[in-house]
Amino acid sequence: MSDFKGFKPLLAKSLPKKGSKDYSEQARGAAKYTGHISLVMQAADVIVELLGEQILKQLGLTNVDLKYFAKTVKLGAYLHDWGKANQHFQEMLYWKSLDFKSKEPKVINFKKVLKELADKHSNRQMLRHEIISGILALQVPSIREWLGKCEDVDLVAAVWAAMGHHLKTGVNKDDKPAEFIAEIPDGTGGELNIYTHHQDFEAVLKMGCKYLGLPEQLPELPKETWSKSELETALNLLRDEFIKLESNLTWEQQKFIAAVKATVMAADLAGSALPLVEEDFKSWMQEVLSLTLSSEEIQRLVNQRLEGQPLRPFQEEIAQARRRVTLVKAGCGTGKTVGAYAWAKKWAVNRKLFFCYPTTGTASQGFIDYAEGTDIEAELMHSRADLDRELLFSGDSHDSEGIDARLSAFTAWRKKLLVCTVDTVLGLIQNNRKPLYAWTAIAQSAFVFDEVHAYDARLFGALLQFIKTFRGAPILLMSASFTPGQLTKIRLCMAELGEEIDEPIEGPEELEKLKRYEIRELTEVSDSKDMPEVWESVLEALKNKQKVLWVTNSVQSCIDLYRQAQIEVQKLSVEVNPLIYHSRFRYRDRVIKHKAVIDAFKTNEPVLAITTQVCEMSLDLSADLLVSAMAPFSALIQRLGRLNRRMSKPEEGTRLAIIYPWTNNKPYKTTELDTGKDLLSRLTSNSAVSQQDLSEIAAELSSNIPENVKSIWLEGNWCAYPDFLRQPGYTVTVLLENDLASIKDAALLRPDKSFMRESQGWSVPVHIDKNLYDWRRIKFYPVAPPEDIYYSEETGAEPCK
Repeated sequence: MSDFKGFKPLLAKSLPKKGSKDYSEQARGAAKYTGHISLVMQAADVIVELLGEQILKQLGLTNVDLKYFAKTVKLGAYLHDWGKANQHFQEMLYWKSLDFKSKEPKVINFKKVLKELADKHSNRQMLRHEIISGILALQVPSIREWLGKCEDVDLVAAVWAAMGHHLKTGVNKDDKPAEFIAEIPDGTGGELNIYTHHQDFEAVLKMGCKYLGLPEQLPELPKETWSKSELETALNLLRDEFIKLESNLTWEQQKFIAAVKATVMAADLAGSALPLVEEDFKSWMQEVLSLTLSSEEIQRLVNQRLEGQPLRPFQEEIAQARRRVTLVKAGCGTGKTVGAYAWAKKWAVNRKLFFCYPTTGTASQGFIDYAEGTDIEAELMHSRADLDRELLFSGDSHDSEGIDARLSAFTAWRKKLLVCTVDTVLGLIQNNRKPLYAWTAIAQSAFVFDEVHAYDARLFGALLQFIKTFRGAPILLMSASFTPGQLTKIRLCMAELGEEIDEPIEGPEELEKLKRYEIRELTEVSDSKDMPEVWESVLEALKNKQKVLWVTNSVQSCIDLYRQAQIEVQKLSVEVNPLIYHSRFRYRDRVIKHKAVIDAFKTNEPVLAITTQVCEMSLDLSADLLVSAMAPFSALIQRLGRLNRRMSKPEEGTRLAIIYPWTNNKPYKTTELDTGKDLLSRLTSNSAVSQQDLSEIAAELSSNIPENVKSIWLEGNWCAYPDFLRQPGYTVTVLLENDLASIKDAALLRPDKSFMRESQGWSVPVHIDKNLYDWRRIKFYPVAPPEDIYYSEETGAEPCK
């Protein structure tokens, strides 16, 4: 059946079925080959018209002509799906578009034909469609000559953007980096039909004449049937050309190529997703791409945070910062956040503002804390929860390009203020999908990176790459204590850019020098499980109506301590209901747990909260007693930031921190725990400790120089695949099998009826289980069976024993 001509029209997406929520004539038109390419080109038009100049300024590409950039992006958008005009891809889309319930003979026969065709190549595609786009554009001489007549354009950069828009170029079948562009799998047949003589392909060629000014004399087209060996030859020639070209690229050219690739992805995102929700997408894009902060809005942020008080002198200093990149070194509770908003009034007007925290757990906490903090913050971020759920809890996999994920990414386009995990921004440096989807927001934002001292070496390397790359972006770096290695690297980076950077703005001396903490280290305990000497101090504090924060290093130990706490508090004459908070709750339950802890610390009643590391960043509470397992010095400093946080005068006195041994081999290495022990050993001579004391010792302990990292986004050129942003963790986000029925019921009550949207609130991070790869999947979520993961709304997820 090699001469099969049944694909009329050519498709770019599977057709929505009648009766489905996505069905409309608009959506059907958008799914067709010509319709989709036209929509993506229109989206590219809007983006470069509204943001093209800003993108170039943000990247410091001041010598690049805007018309050249815009035309290259449009050409990349034009070429991006050319390769879908091939037999294997059309078979797949037509199969997905079939109504399998239909009894019509025509449908039944077509289903049989498609199956026979697919069986000939083991139902697998010989080549990804975007690779075929590159072959058509550059390895068919007549087409390359025709495209080469497009003026003011970088043809190869446009092709690289087209070939890389699914982040699958330069990887092998296991998604590992490879030294070739693509491989042709065994069993996919000996030839492939590429429908360059199809009327829809001809229509797309004519589209290029209209939109790009290409010659009206269309190119002579190649034969439709390509042999496997011909395709392999074309791939090798592409690779050789690309390797030669990239060896001569300058840094500015690499940034230009990266910008083109990201902008083409944004155009494809808009052209793919918005028609399915029947938006007037050009009007929508014009509106949301213009959503930026005004001076009045930022002033309202500052005013509501200050509650009638004036800015402190150090906040005024932040507000008047002269440099594009500004450093702030201040401890917890000093008012850094207000200072950051005051800084934004100078640097973020007519921009969006990203406020980035260093850990995944922190991001949702940051959102909750901020959104409940003031009305104006909630207004500027009003549907941030949807973005947080999608960016933080959905995970990345081969299936994560689904429409639900893409639509959720538009939340970043809509907001003026984005409080999020640092991965949402710096992930761009390593081609992570979600930051690329947020490109139109990143390209017009100012950035606050908080708690920078908590970055691991690889993450800090990505931050340096970001500063170097986005040399037109205002950036505020805040930390309780920058390490000498971090400061050295930042200064070297700024010197390389030819920019000056001032010394860090210090927090208010009177607050930094306050003796807040009395620290008691227990080098051993009489019973490692029950720890009676620790509980004695905890119960005494609770009896005196104090607030106790207990921080442990693992979820299981958190759950065990919580259960023990329920027994211990029965010894008290006052009623105390212990609270538990860690990362392994469903998102919806975690929000409730977070609020319960925050609210409890606002009362005048005794409180006992058992938590993990999730409390370390941005949790705005002040404890009277801190109990902590031994941890790395940076974690201990963060935990101490939750103790006596509201202290403002010396006469208020110190509060006690008890540090007890941690004997488990996870999650910290022995060398990491040794840094915590070293910190405490240097404090033994101090009867009372200030944040300044901690900062000075931390600087002495931090001898590591952050590593330089290769950026796949910037240095990959023709390669386009995601890489790790930070050192890998040990958790995966799942759905619970016992929740599936409830998720389905709840989804039916949603206006969009979306199971995947609803499931975001039910997703839960769990430790990677040995049986993980045996679990079934729903889209990108593994489904955890009850025999492997036990879940309780009270205590969260834990492995079955």
